[in-house]
Amino acid sequence: MRVPAAAVVSFGKQQHVLAQRRQMTAADWTAIGRRLAIGGRARRPPGSGRKSGHPTIIPSPASQRAKSLLAAALAVAGIGVAAALAKAEYERRSARRSPKSKLQRATLAQIDLAIALLEGRSEVPPGQTVHETRKALKRARALVRLQRTALGAKRCRRLQTALRDCGHQLAVARDAEVVVDTLEELIRRHPKQLAHSPGVALLRERLIAERGRVEAHTRHGAPTRAGVLERLRATRLDLERWKPRQGDRATAREGLHDIYRQGRRRRKRARGAKTSASLHDWRKRVKDLRYAAEALKLREVARTADRLGETIGAEHDLWLLSQRLRRHRDLFQGDRPARKALRRLIAQRRRRLRKRAFRLGGELYRRPPKRFVRRALSK
Repeated sequence: MRVPAAAVVSFGKQQHVLAQRRQMTAADWTAIGRRLAIGGRARRPPGSGRKSGHPTIIPSPASQRAKSLLAAALAVAGIGVAAALAKAEYERRSARRSPKSKLQRATLAQIDLAIALLEGRSEVPPGQTVHETRKALKRARALVRLQRTALGAKRCRRLQTALRDCGHQLAVARDAEVVVDTLEELIRRHPKQLAHSPGVALLRERLIAERGRVEAHTRHGAPTRAGVLERLRATRLDLERWKPRQGDRATAREGLHDIYRQGRRRRKRARGAKTSASLHDWRKRVKDLRYAAEALKLREVARTADRLGETIGAEHDLWLLSQRLRRHRDLFQGDRPARKALRRLIAQRRRRLRKRAFRLGGELYRRPPKRFVRRALSK
């Protein structure tokens, strides 16, 4: 069956196509030229009925420019958003693909622990929060020192300064706590001379009151805790962005050598000075050696360093108690013999602890640094 061809009626330069369907003629005028009116009523062949206008097919130059500018702006914005999303996805996948070293992960874990403790997201009792936070910061500092050569001097110094400042802001609460424990231990050791002394009882009450005020200020002091948390988060981000360029073994060898050598030097200085300050400086390097040894699974070295650090720490706590005793001498107005006895017992205990510390230090630091590192890491 043949279909009749559509009739074409020519109207000058403008053409209309007529399509015949049954007995009805339905044709829309289609503009071919650019100068025709846009969006007007439909033009039809003569004799046709009224029909609705047709939508715009070819836009005007002004509207076309506006739409072009809008499309360009949307394209640029879309490219910017797409680029930002692509960059974020690339960084996320790169971070996943670039594995962190074990020492770096261990350092980040200690910083995360300190943040969780300060935010109250741990099972540690509130009275132990500050102490455990400072321990986590000390471990993080020791691990940073262990990675000093890999981190670089500038980054290592920046991380060490930030972690040290955070620890110092919490040190007041720790000192207030240990002096009470030290006094109570002396009372248990020498009950006949101290347990029934009114002056010692007043001193104990004063120290407990000071501890309560400091702990309350540290626990509920929003500025101090918020400042420490902000500094720790920035420090964590700085460390997380670092990409190690050498393996853990080479990093540990160089870092352990430096930590051990500094400990030997501090021991020699403390032996010559024989002051609590020099012993305390030595203790910092002993703690670094202990935490570095724990990270490297050098159990024997870690145990000896732990014993030495606790011994020097006990001597420092007694020194703090002697300072409190001097500050609160007015509490012993009617009980001066008890004050003299307490001072004597503190001095005797400090001498014994110093003697034990140097004995343990001689055992721990008896080898030169190179031989120590070679022997420790060869196992």
